[in-house]
Amino acid sequence: MVDPNLSEYVKTSLTQGKPKEEIYKELLGQGWTIEVIQESFNSIETEQEKEDTSKKTIYIIVNSGVVLVGAGIFSFIAANWLVMTKPTKMVIILISMIISYGAGWYLKEKSELQKTGEALILLGTIIYGAGIFLVAQMFNIRANWPDGFILWMIGVIAVAFVVELYQLFYLAILLGIIALIGHPFLIFTSFEYNSFLLTSSFLL
Repeated sequence: MVDPNLSEYVKTSLTQGKPKEEIYKELLGQGWTIEVIQESFNSIETEQEKEDTSKKTIYIIVNSGVVLVGAGIFSFIAANWLVMTKPTKMVIILISMIISYGAGWYLKEKSELQKTGEALILLGTIIYGAGIFLVAQMFNIRANWPDGFILWMIGVIAVAFVVELYQLFYLAILLGIIALIGHPFLIFTSFEYNSFLLTSSFLL
């Protein structure tokens, strides 16, 4: 059976950045056998693997929940879109985005629910992206759909730097790829000259 005091000592030493060789020497000097020391290391590694697996599972579940919540919000908006006034639509988009960002930042920085906070920030970026296209539709803005993905990508990158959530770069890369594919398609299939389309292509 692994000695709890020994395991705690090993954990503390590893946290302090001590190499295994140094920890072995210290414990051997204190009279511990190699077998007992190795058992402690194995026990700590097993606990760490279980903890990492648990964190990954929670992260997947939370992010899946965020996507479903986001889909539910957009389904509600879409179902009532025609009967809403423009100010109401703008307020819903802005409030949803602000609440997601605010709650996400608070949970990430001020509580132990870091993963939940990160998921809410992700939800905020999704709402931001959807808001770009909804506002464009609402005010009949003449633009090409890849430009919306460029604006979305820029916003995601900005949020990633501000809240130091660099996993959002994966979303930004995906958005950039979509825009990168979309722009050439529109350029070669459009029969009219569009200076904005050509100019925005250089942003990529």
